[in-house]
Amino acid sequence: MKVGTDAMLLGSLVEAENPSSILDIGTGTGVIALMLAQRFENANVSGLEIDEEASQEAKQNFEQSTWKDRLEAIHGDILNIQFNRKFDLIVSNPPYYENSLISENERTSRAKHAEFLPIDQLLRKVASILTESGSFWVIVPSENAQTWMNEAEQNQLSLHTSIAIIGKEGQSEKRRIMAFSKEEKTFKSASLTIRNIDGNYTPEYIELTKEFHDRDLSK
Repeated sequence: MKVGTDAMLLGSLVEAENPSSILDIGTGTGVIALMLAQRFENANVSGLEIDEEASQEAKQNFEQSTWKDRLEAIHGDILNIQFNRKFDLIVSNPPYYENSLISENERTSRAKHAEFLPIDQLLRKVASILTESGSFWVIVPSENAQTWMNEAEQNQLSLHTSIAIIGKEGQSEKRRIMAFSKEEKTFKSASLTIRNIDGNYTPEYIELTKEFHDRDLSK
């Protein structure tokens, strides 16, 4: 599973005040979990993944990282697993292809199809394991954003951050990054464009993600 732009955006844009416990739901091979371990130096980060092979890859990546003492890979289903603690920060780059055909490859299907992780069930679980002052951050297709907001409200989670992601200058919004919490927080709204009209990365995107790339995106 390659490193996607969605993961890079979510891992870079998440905001939190010195969290001590972080959960990445659907961590894949651990990219977002690694980014958050790098960014939040006092946090213990758990990467949860339902696919066993990907979970093993995440574990290997964690063990080889600078932050291995604060990272753990967990193989399991978020809807069924029981935690003995709550989390200050929960993030997810969830399945979102709700209306496309199911792939014959089960791993691809689990990674891309919302049928395997219904929004209402995920938010119900998140609400039960999030601390009172914590936040849940998610990246979704923009056309699904209202559904997420509605379901979050049903689970007493309030939207406090909304970031519109535009793939290329002049195009419409492609993704939405949203953050929810149990507490009422000051609402923030923003937008980010990934590429300019010539197809090159924008200065804003380069600045945002520069700490996580091994090459200069401006070249």
